[in-house]
Amino acid sequence: MTKWLIASNNKYKTIDLQKDLEYFGLDAEQYTDFFEAVEFPDESTNSYKDNAVKKATFLSNKILRPVISDDSGIEIPALPNDLGVTTKRDLHKDQTKSDNQTLLELLKDMPDDKRQAKMITYLAAVDLEGRVITAKGEVNGLIAHEDVGDYSSGFDKIFYLPELHKTLAQIPDEKRIPLTHRGRAAQNLIKLIKHEAE
Repeated sequence: MTKWLIASNNKYKTIDLQKDLEYFGLDAEQYTDFFEAVEFPDESTNSYKDNAVKKATFLSNKILRPVISDDSGIEIPALPNDLGVTTKRDLHKDQTKSDNQTLLELLKDMPDDKRQAKMITYLAAVDLEGRVITAKGEVNGLIAHEDVGDYSSGFDKIFYLPELHKTLAQIPDEKRIPLTHRGRAAQNLIKLIKHEAE
């Protein structure tokens, strides 16, 4: 069986997605382990799903291999005009700060009851026959007041799950992955891929 390749130039996102897919039984590799890096098309500002599909179909058409891509973001009702599909672009405007630092600065005066947040992932897979399969995953929680936890990085360090009294980064992979937006999207995608193969 031809191995799935991950359509991303972001090493950290690729590693995280590899873990998530492997947890639910699918092995995938970084596409640049086999091919020259490509410049992906510009992303839209209004659809995670469209962005994921665009990346996957673009790379699959170039390399003629089965491909999986991801588009993710964080949505915070207290910041209705920011983030979402443009999360990374919004938070990268100040290159002197990490994404978490920028986000915590935006919420510095917000009380706990205004720090609700949702992380969303759409995954898109293009198989050898050119079929496009998409799946969504999301997780709801609160934005903490500081980075906490060392089991994972990025938003996991500030994404607090009230029911567990922990950030995602305080939870080991074997328990964390099924709770995350990307993990849930990976589980849903793999179910659909297996269904297509039947």
